[in-house]
This record gives sequence, C-alpha cells and structure tokens, in this order.
Amino acid sequence: MSWLIDPYRADFMRHAAAMAALVGVLAPVVGVWVVLRRVAYLGDAMSHGTLAGVATAYLAGISVTLGAMVAGILMGLLVVAFDRQRRIGLDAAIGVAETLMFALGVILISRQDRIGVELTHYLFGQIVTTSTHDLVVNLVLTVVALGLVGLTFGDLRSVTFDPAHARQVGVPVTGLRVVLIVLISITVVVSLSTVGLLMSVAMLITPAAAARLVTARVETMTILAVVIGLTSALGGLTASYHLATPPGPTIALATVVWFAGCAAAARRTVPSRQRTDHQGNQQGGQQGNENCSYSG
Repeated sequence: MSWLIDPYRADFMRHAAAMAALVGVLAPVVGVWVVLRRVAYLGDAMSHGTLAGVATAYLAGISVTLGAMVAGILMGLLVVAFDRQRRIGLDAAIGVAETLMFALGVILISRQDRIGVELTHYLFGQIVTTSTHDLVVNLVLTVVALGLVGLTFGDLRSVTFDPAHARQVGVPVTGLRVVLIVLISITVVVSLSTVGLLMSVAMLITPAAAARLVTARVETMTILAVVIGLTSALGGLTASYHLATPPGPTIALATVVWFAGCAAAARRTVPSRQRTDHQGNQQGGQQGNENCSYSG
C-alpha cells in the first residue's frame, strides 16, 4: 500500500494526480465519439497541428493554453472547409490541414533561438510542474467539455449511427461536427501538461478503442473508457515515480497495456460465443426436425 501512497505525500505529486485525473476522465469521454465516428486520424492530426498555436503563444508571451485552443479550432475549421471539396476525402482534408499547421509550428520554432527546453514540456508533457492555476484552468475546460458532451449526447449518437435519419429529423449535422472539433481541441489542450501534444492521442484514442473491443453499448463503452483512462493516468503516474521514467510516455504506455488486455479478452470471448451460437443452431435444428415429424 505504501507503494501507492508514498508518492503523493508531496504537494507537486498531488497536483499532478489531480491533473492526471482530469485528463483520465475527459479524454476517454471525447475519445468514444472519435472512435465511433472513425476520425482517430483527426485527433492525431490536431495534436500535431496545435504546435503552431503553442509556438505562437510562447513567442508572443501569452497563454499557451489559449494559443493551443485557437490553433486546434482553426485547424478543425480548415478540415471542414477542405472536406467540402467533393473530389477529396476526409482523410486527405485532415492531412492537408495538419501539414499546414504543423509546418507553421516547426518554422516558428526554427526561427527563434529562445524557444528551448521549456517548449519540449508541451510536446512530451511535464505533469510534475502543474500549478494551482493550471489545475483551475483545466478543471474549467474539463467541466465545459463534459457539459457539452452531456448536452449533445443524444444528437451525437443519432449522427454517429444514422446520419441520414438525423438530417431528416433536423439534427444539425454540420454543427455537431464543429462541436466535436471543439471537444477534441479542448482535450488536446488539457493534455498539454500531462502527456503533451505528441502523445495526447494516446489518452484520446486508446482507452476508447480498448473499451470498444469488449462492448457495443455507448453508455457502457463510455464508463469503461473512463475507468481505463483514470487507471492508466494515475497508475502510469505512480509507476513513473517509482521507475524514474517520464510521466507522459509512462501513462501512454499504460493505456496500450489496457488495450492489449482488452484485445486478449475479446479474443477469448468470440470463440465461446461462436460455440454457443453453433450449439444453439444445432439445438434449433433438432427441435425443428422434431416439430416437422410431429406435424407430419
């Protein structure tokens, strides 16, 4: 038990745990819709594209959180605009927007010598330096994002599983695409100090993908994804303390361990279901034969 408690006797570790918990809840909740709508590439691309906002804000001396948020939303709107060109697909639109934003970020970094080691904290995460101000800002963003998911839950489900019917009944399909973009952007921003921009996709995609392997119900998938996200965030943080490894990559690796476990469980479940279905079909066939002979 001391292995779990000892790291959190220090204030900076308690702050880190609180930040990890926020990401462990928010990222999987948003990630469920990213996985179900098959736009995981958008989450990965946005984590790279946000680099332009981080670099711009850092050079201008303003809030990096604000810069990342603006860049994420701008990139999402570019994706929506490019996707209207019928001759290219969504994946191509995402690739073009990512290339534009990421290239701008790299150019800004390369042109300024005073962007040094501190910027790498945003790329790979530096959760142990979380301040009270960081916690408050990210708590507000998390509450806003979770509230937005709650308000649009029904419409998101309609658009995800039956977009044609959703349009017919007046669900704002395009508006919900913008909502999802804003949610992804907020998630990437909240992940900045935890796992960093480059590995925020780990918390956004992997817990939801792992949950999807073992359940098809959206509600159950969301709950399980949050459980995986929380245990990965807090477990990875604790393990990084004892193993003296970087917290961000350790948390990301913990999500992959969960995914591997869920994949193994899913493989064991499928054959047993197939055997049950096969036995049921055989029994049904025997009963059918008995009924036919009885009727005859």
